[in-house]
Amino acid sequence: MRIPGRTERRVVAAILVTALIPLVASIVVARTVIARVSATAFQPEFGVHLDRALGVYAELAAAIKQGMRSEADAIAAADPLRQSAFAGDARRLEAELARTIAAHPALVSLRVERCGGDLVGARERGRPVDPAHEKTLTVRKVIARVSGHPAEPGDPAPDDDGCDGDARTLVATFAAPSARFDELDAAQAFAQAYHALEREHRKEYLDESYGDAFAALLGATILLAILAGVLVARPVVDRIARLAAATRPVAEGDLSVRVGLQGNDEVADLGRAFDRMLEELEGSRARIEFLKRMGEWQKMARHLAHEIKNPLTPIQLAVEECHRRYSGSDPAYQRLLQTTLEVVEEEVGTLRRLVGEFSNFARLPRAELEPSDLAEFLREQGERFAVVEEAGREHASDEALLGRVDLEFDVPDVPMPSALDREMLRRALGNIVRNAAQALRDAQRAAHGGGARERTGAAVWGRVRVSARSEGQSHIIAIDDDGPGIDPAVRDSVFDPYVTTRYDGTGLGLSIVKKIVVDHGGTIDVLESPLGGARFVIRLPRAGTPAARAALGAAAIADADREPAPDAAGPRPAARGGPAARGAG
Repeated sequence: MRIPGRTERRVVAAILVTALIPLVASIVVARTVIARVSATAFQPEFGVHLDRALGVYAELAAAIKQGMRSEADAIAAADPLRQSAFAGDARRLEAELARTIAAHPALVSLRVERCGGDLVGARERGRPVDPAHEKTLTVRKVIARVSGHPAEPGDPAPDDDGCDGDARTLVATFAAPSARFDELDAAQAFAQAYHALEREHRKEYLDESYGDAFAALLGATILLAILAGVLVARPVVDRIARLAAATRPVAEGDLSVRVGLQGNDEVADLGRAFDRMLEELEGSRARIEFLKRMGEWQKMARHLAHEIKNPLTPIQLAVEECHRRYSGSDPAYQRLLQTTLEVVEEEVGTLRRLVGEFSNFARLPRAELEPSDLAEFLREQGERFAVVEEAGREHASDEALLGRVDLEFDVPDVPMPSALDREMLRRALGNIVRNAAQALRDAQRAAHGGGARERTGAAVWGRVRVSARSEGQSHIIAIDDDGPGIDPAVRDSVFDPYVTTRYDGTGLGLSIVKKIVVDHGGTIDVLESPLGGARFVIRLPRAGTPAARAALGAAAIADADREPAPDAAGPRPAARGGPAARGAG
C-alpha cells in the first residue's frame, strides 16, 4: 500500500479536524442533556405509584377470576342441574345446560363428566372464542348427588384412586375481555424494567450506555473522516504527482511528454496549461531548429550561387567564340560545333535559372507582420488568381498553368483577424497553388504518353480548392487538389531544401513556403486530400493569441537586428521586396 505523502496527510488532517469539532461539541451537549433527563426520569415517587397501579390491575384480574369461580360454584350447586346430571336423561341434561349458558353470558361451554373423564353431557354458547380479544378460564367443580337419588346401573364403581363412581364433575369454561389482562401484562413488564434500571444504578447505566454509543460514533467518524480525506486527496495528489513526474523528462529536453489530466478543477486546468506550454515550446523549438537549418541552407545557397554564376559567362563566351571563328568546310565538324553551342546555351540557361533561385532563396527576407484580415486577403487572392486563370486559358504554354486548372476559393464572410505579411503570404500561397497545378500537368503528361502537349481549349487538368476556417486559437487554410498526391514516405521531408518530386524542380519552393509560415508563427503540414490528391494545411495564429504575440515579438527583434549601427560603414542593405527577393520560389 502506498504511503500517503505530505499533501495527502495535510488534507486528511484538515478533513478530520473539520469533522471532529461539531461531533465533540454535540457529545458534550448530549451528555449534559442525558444527565438531566436521567435525573428527572428516575424519581422514588415514580416507582411507588407504578407499584400501586400494578396492584390495582392485579386485584381487578383476581376479582374477575374469583367471580368466575363463584359463578361456577353456584351453577354446580343448582338443584335442576344436579338432578339432570344424575337422572341419566341426556336430553334433559342438555336442555338444562343450554338454559344455564343462556343465563350466564360469560360462559363459553359447560361439560358434565363422570369420574374418569367420561362425558355425560355438554353444551357451548354457539360462537368460538376470539383469542385476540378474549381470555378463557376453565373451572372444575364436583356436582353433589341429590339426596335419595340412587346410583345408576351404568355408573362405575370407585377405583383405587378414590374416584367415586357415582360423582359428577362440572367443567365450566368462561371468557372475559382480554384488554384488562393485556394491560396487566404490559404494566408488569414496564414495572420490572423500571425496577431493573433502578437496581443497576440507573444514572450510571444511562450515562455509560450513551457514553459508549457516542464513543463508538466518535470512532466511526474518525475512520470515515480519514477514509473521506484519502478518497478526496488521493486523486488530487496522484494528478499532482503525474504533473511532477512529467517535469523530469522535460528538464532533460524531451518536450513530447503530455500529462493529459482529465477533470474540471484547478489541477486539471494546470495540467492542460502545462500541456499547452509544452506544445508551444515544442513548436517554438521546431521553428527555431527549422529557421536555423534554413539559415545554413541559405548560406550554402549563397555560396553555390556565387560559385556557379562566375564561370557561366566565360564558358558560354568561349563556346560561342569557337563556333564563330571556325571557317572550315568540314560539315561534320560544323554540326558538332552547332550542337555543342546549343547544348551549352541550354545548360547555361538552366544553370542561370538555378542560380537565380539560389539567390532568391539566399536573400529570402523575414516576414514583416501587420494586423490584417486573413479572410479579406484570401478573397483578394481568389480574384487575382481568377484573372490569371482567365488569361491563361488563351495560351497552351506551360507557364500558363492556372489556365488549365479549376481553381476555387471557399472563404467565410466573417472576419479572420491575423498578423500578416501580405506580400510574403501571397508568395507562399502562389507557390503551393502552382505546385498543385504542376502536379496535375505532370499527371496529364504521364497519362498522354509522357511529354505530349494538349491543344489550346482542351479539358482542364484537375481541381484545386483553397478553403479557410477558424478553429480555436488558429485560422486554417487548406489547399486541396485531385492530382496524384504526395508519397507518404517523403511527406516528412518534403519541406526540406532541395527535396522535390518533380523532374524539373529545385526543391526550394516548399522550403520558402514553410519559412514564410513559420515567420507568421504558424505551421504547415501535408496530408491526403478528400479530393484524392495532396492537401496542404496552414495554421496561422488568431490575432491576440500568445502565438501571434510571440510571432510579432520575433519579427520586431529580427527588424531590430537588421538595422545597421549608427556608425557602421558601408551601404545599407537593399530594401525588402526587390526583384531578387520576390523571385519565384
